[in-house]
Amino acid sequence: MVVDQPIVILGASGFIGSHLLRYLQAQGIPCEAPAREDTSWLRRRLGHVVYAIGLTADFRIHPLETVEAHVCLLRHLLALGDFVSLTYLSSTRVYSGAASTSESGSLRVDPNNLSDLYNLSKLMGESLCLHGGHPCARVVRLSNIVGLRNDPDIFIDQLLDEGMRTGHVHLRTALNSAKDYLWVEDAVALLARIAQSGCSGIFNVASGEAVQNAQIVAALQREMGFSVSVSDAAPIWEFSEIDMRRTLANFPFEPRRFDSYFPDFLRLYRRQKGF
Repeated sequence: MVVDQPIVILGASGFIGSHLLRYLQAQGIPCEAPAREDTSWLRRRLGHVVYAIGLTADFRIHPLETVEAHVCLLRHLLALGDFVSLTYLSSTRVYSGAASTSESGSLRVDPNNLSDLYNLSKLMGESLCLHGGHPCARVVRLSNIVGLRNDPDIFIDQLLDEGMRTGHVHLRTALNSAKDYLWVEDAVALLARIAQSGCSGIFNVASGEAVQNAQIVAALQREMGFSVSVSDAAPIWEFSEIDMRRTLANFPFEPRRFDSYFPDFLRLYRRQKGF
């Protein structure tokens, strides 16, 4: 592990970047967080770069900005930057429709589908990172990360936003639908280890736990007092379990289970919203 260089977070004002910054500072790990408008990092020696720049929830209405964030700025970093290593943050969303969630598996995208623009731009960024000529570059595909954020992004945030506005949440997918959710504190702790390693390639960062909609809404009813309804004949989400074998072989970790951290998260959310 190469630990004698600071971790430089590009995109430190965003959700993952800001949580990673706070974690590094709390652990006493040397780190830097250039401001969004600061491009001086292109002209000086850097340590371990974590590329956390990106658009998520609003990529459909800002397609050009999405590509700029996921691809174009990365291209400038690879062409002009002087860094020890690079960790590019991608998403397990790229596995949508794939037969396997292994990092080496083939993926499916459709340029005719607007929803695939996010995946296409992330995959282009991944490819640049892995084949841009730097010997110590890696990709981290992050699962659905649970934590306080400014904009409703993942499904849980959208339910909370709806519940806060109406006191009620309505599900359009079945209660036994399931996804992988990872607590943000576990995510950034693992990310810090990966960013300081000498490893290259792609690593999934997920919990390995399938969390059903029923678990989520039960907690929303109990902790938040929201009422819940489900659409008639609601379809079941078909999301494959995230393959964590390669990550665990290199970076063993035991994330908190959903039922352990989710009540804590809801209490933090209520405090943040003054609810």
